Amino acid sequence: METDVLVVGAGPTGLMLANQLRRRGVRTMIIDRHAGPTLQTRAIGVQARTLEIYSHLGIADRALELGKRTTGANLWARGRHTARIPLGDIGRDLSPYPFVLILGQDDNERLLGEALRNQGMEVSWSTELVGLTQSPDQVTAKLQHADGTVRETTVAWVAGCDGARSSVRELSGIQFLGAPYEHVFFVADTRATGPMVPDEINVYLWADGFHLIFPMRGENHWRIVGIVPPALRGKSDLTFDEVVPSMRQEAGTALTFQECTWFSTYRIHHRRAERFRDRRCFVLGDAAHVHSPVGAQGMNTGLQDSYNLAWKLALVTSGRASEGLLDSYAEERIPVAQRLLSSTDRGFSVIVSNNGMAKVFRTQILAKIMARAMHFERIRKLAFRTVSQIGIKYRKSFLSENLPGLAEKAPRAGDRFPWLRLKLEPNGSIEDLFGKLDDTRFNLIVIGQPSRPHGALGLDDLLRAHVVPSDPHNDQELARARIPQPSFFLLRPDCYIGLAGTHFDADAAVRYVSGRLKLRPPKLGRSSPRIESETRLEPV
Repeated sequence: METDVLVVGAGPTGLMLANQLRRRGVRTMIIDRHAGPTLQTRAIGVQARTLEIYSHLGIADRALELGKRTTGANLWARGRHTARIPLGDIGRDLSPYPFVLILGQDDNERLLGEALRNQGMEVSWSTELVGLTQSPDQVTAKLQHADGTVRETTVAWVAGCDGARSSVRELSGIQFLGAPYEHVFFVADTRATGPMVPDEINVYLWADGFHLIFPMRGENHWRIVGIVPPALRGKSDLTFDEVVPSMRQEAGTALTFQECTWFSTYRIHHRRAERFRDRRCFVLGDAAHVHSPVGAQGMNTGLQDSYNLAWKLALVTSGRASEGLLDSYAEERIPVAQRLLSSTDRGFSVIVSNNGMAKVFRTQILAKIMARAMHFERIRKLAFRTVSQIGIKYRKSFLSENLPGLAEKAPRAGDRFPWLRLKLEPNGSIEDLFGKLDDTRFNLIVIGQPSRPHGALGLDDLLRAHVVPSDPHNDQELARARIPQPSFFLLRPDCYIGLAGTHFDADAAVRYVSGRLKLRPPKLGRSSPRIESETRLEPV
């Protein structure tokens, strides 16, 4: 075969998948039918879980430099400021990135593209997938180039990251269930001054919809997302100047625009692929699910689709795992997409409903309820876990197993392992545990007990182990995260807990590795160039 994985689509989802596969030593080709990267994009919210993944790629700091951290969201109705929701440290102690970062999709693509080039890989632009033929052990893909020539390539797997009009999904015969909303949206990149609270999100709720105004880097630079007024929805050549009166009607005449550098209209769909896999083809990101922009979840969800699938594909293509491991991709990600569609659809309905009571609720009651609720720490943390996507769980996955005796409130198999700041050496300094986890391997964390031999787990060069030594600071930090002592956690490469228990049980771990993970001993002569030798535990 010419390559192991063909990634179709070089948006954020495809670039993330290509990066993750490449750094795991998987032969990968990435193509896109467009001539180059997108210059104007709608997605702008980068969530904490995405930044955690970016940190492993080495691009989180650059993202923070380019973006703007949100310190608050301001709600407006009838031209009046009705509430402010603080966001600056809403996720304190839950993530190293306790905020939402405003960073355009184009900048995210640029960072991911640079990371890919740093690994010696380029996108094949102006290359379109026009045909697929699957057989039990390979896929023959027809690729059309800009000059019209068509060539065939043989690959082991195909990943459709090619958006809502996915060729991979259509050629695989996967239905895209759902429908479009009746509303027409617009997005504009502007220089503007007005009553908006500087450097914070401003949400204008009005009787017939909403306007979202996001601060971007640069002076008086705002990205605006809104609903086209009903009287203008059928206009094919709509301009930004024509929607300005509706914004001023809600925000006041003090809202003035110095320039608009980009304006576009679009319709939103709420759809989900009937299935996320057809034999050797997968769909991810917008090719698998599209929904309203409520909550800034779309791009981030696609990035997590890629992060979930990449390590599994890497193990299968290297011969370390059987193909059954790949069944967990759809099992884990379809429920996430379904919940996201349901929640964003409910939220969207609240802010666009034409029902009289809904209009009153939206303009007079909603802001007060939200502002009051966010005074409670428990609600703030729940909101952050939900929006930031660190609260996504795979507890029902066949890759998740809890051994008897684990406390009910302890982190469970299928959870993202909590963010901890620990002393990893006796009398050492406090360190970020996430910075120590290697996401190209499995990570074994042993707490409150002597270390046990783990060379027989069958993971060999794919395992890194960490012992948490006894220390007053560590005890306090573990208690905060409800992690009991003793306990152990075997983390998957995506830092989700696969196996959890109290005293380390090597026999149970071996059964988990061979049974649930379906891992095999390494094949002679074939191993990832990025894998190092096993780190052995030392007694506490």
